[in-house]
Formats: sequence, C-alpha cells, structure tokens
Amino acid sequence: MKSISDTLNVIRSAAAEFEQETHKEALLALIGGYAVIFHGVERTTLDIDVCFYSEEKSPGASFYSFLKKFLLPRFKLRFLEASKDLSDPLKHDLIIIDDVKREYPRIDVLLVRYKWELEGLRQAKFIDKLSFPIMPLPYLLAMKLKAGGRKDELDAIEILKGMSAKEMKKTRELAKKAGRDKKLKALLKEIERQEEVGYANER
Repeated sequence: MKSISDTLNVIRSAAAEFEQETHKEALLALIGGYAVIFHGVERTTLDIDVCFYSEEKSPGASFYSFLKKFLLPRFKLRFLEASKDLSDPLKHDLIIIDDVKREYPRIDVLLVRYKWELEGLRQAKFIDKLSFPIMPLPYLLAMKLKAGGRKDELDAIEILKGMSAKEMKKTRELAKKAGRDKKLKALLKEIERQEEVGYANER
C-alpha cells in the first residue's frame, strides 16, 4: 500500500495542474481521520479525506472532469452532487478516487460549501511530515460536529481534550456558525462526566 504522502502527492499535483489550466486559485487541505491523527489523536482510518476549493464555475464538476483526463487510467472516479446524496449531512459535492490496483488508498475530495470552511482552508498550514496543508483544529472540529456521526463525536471529544483556550474560543464561534453549538455543549458535558468517573475511580 502506498504511503499517505505518496497518495496526497497525487491529488496535490492534480490541483496544481488544475490551477495552471484554469488560472483560478485551487486550495487543498487534509481533513477527516488522517487530519485527526496528525493533530495527535490516536485512531485508525483507511480513506484519505481532503477539502478542495476553486473559484472555477461549478468547481466540483470542473475538477472531476479535469481529474478524469489528468489521472492515470488505474484511478476510477465518481462524482456525487450534494443535492443527490441525502446521506451526507455536510451537503458537499464529493469526488471519490479509487485505485483499481488497490495500491493507493481511496481519496475523498470534498468541495467547500460553507464560508467558515473556506476560512479554515485559507489558514491551513503545511506540516513537514506530509508536505501538505492540514485543516486547523477548530475548523476540523466544526466539520466533525456538522457530520454528526458517533465516530465523529468520539473524534471531537478527543480533539476537545487537547485544545488550548484560544482554540476553544474559536471552536465555540465556529460551532455557532455551523449550527452545532448545542452539540458542542453536549460533548463538553460528556467530557466532564468522563473526568468525574475517572477521578472517582482513582480515589
């Protein structure tokens, strides 16, 4: 199996070429399970998730059409429009990239939908281990809150435990923008209960 760095190089090269061809800015950042891992949370994941933005008209369809020409035939692509994927609570256009040789893990490319996501994407910083930008922690957490699955909630809990005061302040702001401030409060209470149980067990 190819490494995450090798896999991210595939999509990074494609985005750079797309940017040159369209003369429009193309932004990428790592999100999902691997982003959580690189932020210091222990978990396992198989797929690689990235967030993508371009000012190109219909960026999802445009990038999908470009990828079909740019990527090697070994990569098979699917394009799911947000309006047709009722199971996606984030309501993103989604490009799925599968390697028929099964050497590269699956890549899910989520198209930016919300202004706060774009704000986070513009603040994404490169990390040396990957030479690839990663979504800042508060924005990553907001996406987890928006997704709403139990696995996402467990990720959010672990992220919250290691947050600085500054990151927590931004997280509260983003949770409100995302309409998930009540979910954030519930998870913070869950953390409090876990800590109380842990303290009681130590006594």
